[in-house]
Amino acid sequence: MTKGITQERDDHLFGNDSAILVFGIISLGSYWAWIFATFSSVALNPFGNEGIVEYCLLLVIFAGTSALTTLAVSFVPEKAETLFKGLRGFVMLSLTSCLNGIPALLHAFGMQLAFPAVAVLWAVSGLASSLVLLKTIRFLVWLKRAKISRCISLSFLVAAALYAIPQLLSPAMMAVGVMMLPVLACAFTFAAGRRMDSSSEQHAQSAPESRTHSESPKARLSELRNFMPLTLIYTVSFGIVSYAVLYLACVNHMIFIIVLSILFSAAFLATCTFFFKMRIDADRFRRVLLMLVAVALLPFPYSNSTLQIVFLSFAVFGFTCFDAIGWGDLADEVRDRRLGLFRYTSTATFVNFVGIFLGWAIGYGLFVILGHDGFGAGFGIVSVALVMAMVVYLTLTGRGEESEAGVAKSTQFQDAWKDKCHDISEQHKLTKQEERIFTMLARGRSYGYIADELYISTHTVKTHIYHIYRKVDIHSQQELIDMVEEDFQ
Repeated sequence: MTKGITQERDDHLFGNDSAILVFGIISLGSYWAWIFATFSSVALNPFGNEGIVEYCLLLVIFAGTSALTTLAVSFVPEKAETLFKGLRGFVMLSLTSCLNGIPALLHAFGMQLAFPAVAVLWAVSGLASSLVLLKTIRFLVWLKRAKISRCISLSFLVAAALYAIPQLLSPAMMAVGVMMLPVLACAFTFAAGRRMDSSSEQHAQSAPESRTHSESPKARLSELRNFMPLTLIYTVSFGIVSYAVLYLACVNHMIFIIVLSILFSAAFLATCTFFFKMRIDADRFRRVLLMLVAVALLPFPYSNSTLQIVFLSFAVFGFTCFDAIGWGDLADEVRDRRLGLFRYTSTATFVNFVGIFLGWAIGYGLFVILGHDGFGAGFGIVSVALVMAMVVYLTLTGRGEESEAGVAKSTQFQDAWKDKCHDISEQHKLTKQEERIFTMLARGRSYGYIADELYISTHTVKTHIYHIYRKVDIHSQQELIDMVEEDFQ
């Protein structure tokens, strides 16, 4: 695929499959709006402002249940996918996902449920939330890579609007509005799925799974081991920051600042992708996010409450954007390798939810141990430690990726050299994409160069390289180059 063709596809977002794009964008936007409203507002708080600590504990339970659900799905992915497929799955997920809004709705009418009953409803809703996410990711798998940046930005714009509107309503209507968000996500996911099932392109993408795909959850986790440390660092940070911003905004009655920051950030992201035609790259965005986190966290102890909430709100949105881009990368890998959707994504999602759960649990633990007066200092110390961990990890993993050492460029043996790369690829049963990457690695190309040439993320490049090294039984790019050059010495 040439850059010209890809740019043309990127310039024309809507085409023959406009209905799928619209349904998919609304489904993603509704899901993320639901997550924003759950973790970044008081719409579902059934205890009032005086019960903010209990409400935060509910969010810890919500995240923990989501993590346990994805772990369970990773053991029986086909059964889970079958159980929640079609109209039956739409009804089941729609009814269970909105249960966490019932206590807040009752509270608005003067009725109060006991905490154990509220916790059960939130746990069931958390279970459904992870399944709704796994269902919506299918749209990203169907989506062309050239359009994914713009669709994500549009989804966030829709999410920001759907998140902001209920905040203007009465408590009862606010709870009802938030309860409708997961129902919308399920409905439009179902509608998009029906359209995708009937399209010939989706039929082509439903080929049998690649033999390179590992079967057991343990093996699938081992495939992710290169990315698990960074994922956990980011998601734990996201959980801690989310806890802090929600707690501070509720205590100081400044939820509107979170709403404004999310609206502004969504508009900024959409402007960048549409008017400046920026392609969202996960690795570049990760580094920008690191600076954003540092700006938000390092001056935290020295800022007033308003600035603390503003900084942390932008950090939360940045984390969420990075999370969404990560799902796009994951979907790209599932599509390219023809993997089972629930089988592969449930394992990766488990790692993500575990980090969020740990982050919220740490935030809650800091408050319980240090109280309101000591929370700010404790949060500042933990945040600085997390930023330092990010910097150390990025420094250690960034070494060696930009090396341009490679084979000689003499035209006398180019054909023979290409044949050698092809023969090695055939011998070790590399896929076509892996063969392309193998050939570029043999030329000494960097990860970033390969990502730009193939219009995939650096994350996906690293995953392909992991599988190439495992199949060919080598451990470095230099070993690969030596293998190809062996007959040309």
